[in-house]
Amino acid sequence: MKNLLYVALTLLCCACASNPQKEMEKKIIGEWCNPYTYQSTGELKGFHFKKGGVCEAINVPDLDLKTWEIRDGYMIIKGFDTTEDGTKVPYETKEKIGLLTPDSLSLVVKEANPRLAFLYLNSKIIKERVSVEVNSQE
Repeated sequence: MKNLLYVALTLLCCACASNPQKEMEKKIIGEWCNPYTYQSTGELKGFHFKKGGVCEAINVPDLDLKTWEIRDGYMIIKGFDTTEDGTKVPYETKEKIGLLTPDSLSLVVKEANPRLAFLYLNSKIIKERVSVEVNSQE
């Protein structure tokens, strides 16, 4: 009987430890920037996902982001967008997570034929993987 209880507790612990939702949440903590923007302008622009569901925009002054969450494989970000006249309007985006590794985050548009909507690289590796191609004007 003790062996059966031990096996049940072990399986329960393993099930809790391998929660895909929690694993995705752990992986996403950090700064994620758009490699195409970095390549063309040299600027790091993207998102900073913090513990506790707090989100901030990186070098996007018109976005006042507040929260993030992962629900059913979707990244949901909420906050406010500042319009040209200075009015703040609610901002919310919901994109399907296509790939999440320690280095890459891809969000896809889930339609009949899924396609890449956004690609972000972890800010820790973007400078070593993406070359800036800004043309200097003389």
